[in-house]
Amino acid sequence: MKKLSLILVLIVSAILRLYNNTAVALWHDEAFSALYIKYSWGEMIHRIILDVHPPLYYFVLRFWSYVFGSTLFSLRALSILFGVLTVWAGYAFVKKAFKNENLALLAGLFLAINPFQIQYALEARMYTLGTFLALFGSWLLLRALENKTKKSWLLYGAVAAAMLYTHYYLMFTVLAQGLYALYVIFKNGEWKNPFRNNQLVNLILGALFAVLLYTPWLPAFMEQLTRVSGGFWIPPMDRWSIPGTVWKIAMGGQGINRPTLVIATLVALLLLTFFIRRYREQAKWHVVLGLIIPFLAAVGLSLKNDIYLDRYFVFASIYFSIIIAAALYAINRISLKRVLITAFAVMSVYVFWANWDVMDLKDPGSNIVKKPGMAAASAYLNERVGKNDKIYVGSSFIFFTFKYYNQTGVTPNLISGSPLHDIPHFAGTAILTEQDLVLNENIFNSANYNENEIVWLLWTTGFGGSKPNVPGNWSSISERSWGDAPGFKGDIYVTQYRVGR
Repeated sequence: MKKLSLILVLIVSAILRLYNNTAVALWHDEAFSALYIKYSWGEMIHRIILDVHPPLYYFVLRFWSYVFGSTLFSLRALSILFGVLTVWAGYAFVKKAFKNENLALLAGLFLAINPFQIQYALEARMYTLGTFLALFGSWLLLRALENKTKKSWLLYGAVAAAMLYTHYYLMFTVLAQGLYALYVIFKNGEWKNPFRNNQLVNLILGALFAVLLYTPWLPAFMEQLTRVSGGFWIPPMDRWSIPGTVWKIAMGGQGINRPTLVIATLVALLLLTFFIRRYREQAKWHVVLGLIIPFLAAVGLSLKNDIYLDRYFVFASIYFSIIIAAALYAINRISLKRVLITAFAVMSVYVFWANWDVMDLKDPGSNIVKKPGMAAASAYLNERVGKNDKIYVGSSFIFFTFKYYNQTGVTPNLISGSPLHDIPHFAGTAILTEQDLVLNENIFNSANYNENEIVWLLWTTGFGGSKPNVPGNWSSISERSWGDAPGFKGDIYVTQYRVGR
């Protein structure tokens, strides 16, 4: 019966992550994933180093594409797979940590229906690979602490290295796991025996193995660290940053008014306090540290460089879901426990639907996508652009997405006010070349055009964008627009011009 329950939880997690999976067009961040894997291996690694993320996800995605291709569904299906595996790993970790299969199933269910987890399982990015590795690493760490064998610690070290190769915020998760291991080893006195099964020695061995595996990437990490320190796009924190993150990791993107944030934060603190007081198992500190350490580290580091961003807490949020499940499960009154668990589950599913409803993707009772964004704009261009036409793109935030969808046979150019070496790295310089750019002064140079030449201008109102200026002798032939989702992406416009005398 328990196995059947777990299978049902995994099926629910897959269904929720498959829902509307390709209704939202590929967006800027995902375009990096899609474009990296089209380079040769050497060029891909070089360009990853020019960015600000480690390489493991892109390697996995590339091997995945060899088998399943690089369609939008295929790219996102890898994230769905790891999203479902995250649910399984959460179940396995909680079962080992608290020796309670019913609690493990509840934690798995809460991970399965968590809107924040679902949101990032819909992106062709490294987030669900990271959540899976974090929980699998947590399970392996408990196993190593129990088995006390060097093999178990080396295996944990390998997974810890994989976390470091997936996302830099996972350094905080590895730190939390290391602190928990030290706590257990010193609390249980397992560091005293100098000859046999000294757990402190085993921990150091596992840590050194992780460092050894990570050493080849250290020069790239230092280069990327310098790049981020020199200027990044993340805005500074304010007093509402943490309350906002607390709400989002529990319920996704809804409920941004300040009273909601205050209430959510207070409830979260009450649940955390109740969880700590109610459970006697040492493993509760593993869960607590997994949630708290990333917040403390991100806030502390943001005093020097702004690195605090909601979506990077997707790795810490897995432990928050476990805390919610464990706190509700620990309520003594059976009737109250059932009511609160049911209410939280219903609210999570409701918010999941509400998040989709806010995007207003489809008309009720219709499968027609109302906001197809770049997918529709690119299809429009693919059908109409001639081989001698020009395509100019007004924003880097849609340039790379168009490159993914582009089947016109015409190489697009990104309109730029400055040469490549003066463009900030967060505008996409990792996969930009000088040949990709068309400078503003060249657009207005009539010598670059033939009379009656057709120029297509692709631009967006999203990301703070607007329509670029064009020469006065360009005559507008047509203009079409398509809504994009979520709302911050604005509308995608395609304007067709004919060059005059």
